[in-house]
Amino acid sequence: MILYSKIYGTGYPILVFHGLFGNGDNWVSFAKEFEKFYQIHLLDIRNHGKSFVSHEMNYDVISEDILKYIYYYKLNHPILLGHSMGGRAVMKFSIKYPMIPKKLIIVDISPKAYINTNQKKLIHILKKVDFDIINTRKDLDFFLKRWISDLKIRSFFSKCTQRQKNGKLCFHFSLSNIEKNYDDLIHKEIKNGSYHGPVLFLRGEYSNYLLDQDYNHIRKLFSQSKIWTVNKSDHWIHVENPTDFHEKISIFLNET
Repeated sequence: MILYSKIYGTGYPILVFHGLFGNGDNWVSFAKEFEKFYQIHLLDIRNHGKSFVSHEMNYDVISEDILKYIYYYKLNHPILLGHSMGGRAVMKFSIKYPMIPKKLIIVDISPKAYINTNQKKLIHILKKVDFDIINTRKDLDFFLKRWISDLKIRSFFSKCTQRQKNGKLCFHFSLSNIEKNYDDLIHKEIKNGSYHGPVLFLRGEYSNYLLDQDYNHIRKLFSQSKIWTVNKSDHWIHVENPTDFHEKISIFLNET
C-alpha cells in the first residue's frame, strides 16, 4: 500500500512528514509557500490521516513505506522534511537508505530515546472521548478543557477530527494502534547507521525537544548536520514562527 499524499507545485521534490496525531494537512501553509519552486508532497504516515491503518508501526516499517512511495512516484533523490515523529521517521530512513535523500530537514526532534513526555498522558485523555456524546468540535474542546489547559493543543486535536458517513465525528488517526506502538515510536533511540549528506536540524527557542547536549549524538549519525534555532517558537515551529522557519529552510535549500 502507498501512503496517501497531497502534492503541490512542480520542481524538485520535497517530502514532508508530520508529527504524532497529525497529518499532511498540518503543512499546507508550508506547501503553498514553497510550491512555486519545489514539488511538495504532504504525506500521511500510516495510522494517520487518509493513509492505511496497521497494527504494526515502527520506524523500520515506516521507512519501507517511504521507500515504496519514492519508487511509486519515481522520485530521484528527494529532499525529506520531518517534524517530531516525522523527523524521527526521516532520520531512520536516511541512515537505512543513505544514498536516496539529497538533503534532510529535521524539525525540533533528536534521535535520542524520549522517556519523559506528555504524549502518553494525551493518549489516556483522548481515550476518554466518546463521540456518541461529543457531536461537534466545540463539544470536543469543552470536554478536553478539563485536562488540557493549552488552547493550542486543544485546537490541534479539534482539527484532528472528521465526520464519518454516519454523521458522527471521529479522530483521523488510529488511537489504538498509536498506543500499541508508542514505545517503539518514542522510547527507542534512532541508531544503527549514518547519513553523510547535508542535514538541517531546526529547534524552537522555547522547546525542550532538542537540547545542546544532543548535538554530539546527532553528529555521530549525521556528520554534515547543522543546528539552527528559530526564535520565539516552541515545538510547533512551523505554526508559531513561520516567517523565520521558512527563511531558514530557504537558506538551507539554496546551499549547494
